[in-house]
Amino acid sequence: MAVNINIELFKRYAPKKKLEIINALTENELLAITNNTILRIIKEAGRGDSNKTRCKYKTLFLSDAGNNWNSKVTNIYNWKKDEVYLSVYIQGDDTDTYVTYKLRDFLDNRYEEQCLGHIEESFRNGYSHKKPANYNRADRARVIKAILTAYIECKYESKLKGNGKQENDEER
Repeated sequence: MAVNINIELFKRYAPKKKLEIINALTENELLAITNNTILRIIKEAGRGDSNKTRCKYKTLFLSDAGNNWNSKVTNIYNWKKDEVYLSVYIQGDDTDTYVTYKLRDFLDNRYEEQCLGHIEESFRNGYSHKKPANYNRADRARVIKAILTAYIECKYESKLKGNGKQENDEER
C-alpha cells in the first residue's frame, strides 16, 4: 500500500514515528510530494531572517542532500508569491558557485535527468567547458527525504532531544 506523504506527514504521530515513516518511503512515494506540502513545511519549520513570527520569507537548511558527485542542495526558501526555490552549491575543478532553481521544476517528474545548473570552467590553454549538476530520480528522492527529515528535526527538536535523554537514562 502506497503512503501519501502529503497527508501522513501532518497527521498526529510522534516525531520518531514520522521519521520511521520517512525512512521507509520508496523513491516513487517521495517523488509524489507536492509543492504545497513543501511550502507548508517551510512556513512551519523554516527560519526567518529576523526570527519574528510574522516574517514572510523563511529558509529551511538541509544536510546530506546532493547528487554525490559535484553539487548539493544547501537550503530551500520561499520568495514572493510563495514561490519555493532551492539553493544549489556546485563545485568544479577550480571554481565553485551557488545557483538557485525553482522547486516546481525540480519536482517535475517528466525528466529522468535534470540539470540544476552548471559551472563554466576554462583552462589556461583557452579550452572551456560546462560542468552540469545533474540530478536523476534517486538524487531528487534523496533531496526530498532530506527536506522531510530537516522539517521533523527542526519542528520537533525539543521532543526528539527529550526522548533521547529519557532512553539514555533508562539504559543506565
